[in-house]
Amino acid sequence: MRKINLMNKDNRDAKIAISTLKYEKPFEMGLPNKTVEFRRYLSATEDNLHIKLSALYGENYAKELIEQDPEIDIEVIGKFVSDTDVVYISNKGDLLYSPPKTVELITSPEGQEKERREPKNIPGNVDDELPVRWTGKKMPKSKVTVSFAFKRTIQLKHVDGLTFDYLFDMAKELHDEDVMVLIGAGSKGKDPLIFQANGMPYRGFLEGRVNGKKYQLLLHLSNMELKKINLATK
Repeated sequence: MRKINLMNKDNRDAKIAISTLKYEKPFEMGLPNKTVEFRRYLSATEDNLHIKLSALYGENYAKELIEQDPEIDIEVIGKFVSDTDVVYISNKGDLLYSPPKTVELITSPEGQEKERREPKNIPGNVDDELPVRWTGKKMPKSKVTVSFAFKRTIQLKHVDGLTFDYLFDMAKELHDEDVMVLIGAGSKGKDPLIFQANGMPYRGFLEGRVNGKKYQLLLHLSNMELKKINLATK
């Protein structure tokens, strides 16, 4: 069970279970009471690709395609492809026997290259000794949904009776005020949330929903802020 170390507004922290938010499928593919299976079939071999054929036939390439169909290998095309392995090739099409070296490219806001460096290993920070903090920065839900693009949503769950009360109180406060609260990592809660090593950094917005004695606490994750652009007119 994956967990997050979460601190509330009273600076009390607890280990909370997290899981992917489940949703009902709007429709099922296929026929009623029939299972859909996805299969892969071979469409061409390396010798049947455009680059090889154009180099082989030169000016007669179009004529050969019409008369001989060299792009079709009757013996292999249409065969079922089962398990596959990942291979690396160079820009010249040569097989590489070890993964290529990764380089981190730093660009300016205009897209210009500024720096190249070896990538840094960034650890996850949501299940660390330092808890993820309730920052107190609340925003109306109507404003958050039009200001940020959400990439993922995960659900926070209690693991015992004490953490039920802990999360229920958070959810009720947010539900009653109809707001979301920003949560962040680090000693001051200003760092983005990173759920795994070298993972994508996210801003986290906590939303609470309460129905009687039931609650739902959702953490919406965003890596894109939506900004209004005013276009000048003549």
